[in-house]
Amino acid sequence: MEVTIAVTACYPIETLGMNAVPGVRLIRTPVGERAPEPLEELPRSEGVSLLVATGFCGGLLPDLRFGDLVLADAVRHRGEEIRIDADLLDRARAALGGRARVGACESIPFVADLAAKQGLGDSGAATIDMESGPLARWATRREVPFLALRVVLDAVDDDLPFSSDRPIAASFLRHPIRAVRAARRAARAGRRLGDALNDLLPALKEES
Repeated sequence: MEVTIAVTACYPIETLGMNAVPGVRLIRTPVGERAPEPLEELPRSEGVSLLVATGFCGGLLPDLRFGDLVLADAVRHRGEEIRIDADLLDRARAALGGRARVGACESIPFVADLAAKQGLGDSGAATIDMESGPLARWATRREVPFLALRVVLDAVDDDLPFSSDRPIAASFLRHPIRAVRAARRAARAGRRLGDALNDLLPALKEES
């Protein structure tokens, strides 16, 4: 059985500049709860030795700003907390050379607006996103080691022009200037995440 590190992201912009690495497969996922679906469709001959969830996240801590990298040490989803293996987390931190913060991720089923982020500020989580929870549950059920490395797109006091209840194109039509600015910021954040993955994935591959 071929051993594969699966790296998930919803959009190409989230992993700009990520290099191809033998034995590493980049998988595009749906947004939110359906994120694990492409993993279910992998050929049976292709085993997943490690699942790495990546992409954008929102910051909940006041000192987390745009472009900051965050490794989750726990993922909270539907009232359950899934802890990340400490040894795997330490390996990831070492590979990134201290560039990533570490904290809990709160996984929610919608794009959080300003009020939602501020409402979650007392939860103790560092970040929020929509896919880490479902993906962590998938990995836990299959006893696959799991990491989540994300980059902050919107800080706790940033209000994105996008919404989970309308297509991205509609957001561009409704708030064109804000949406273009957000897209440019997203490209910068995606390059930062891609650069981090270029350091992380070869190191994890060597030790797998």
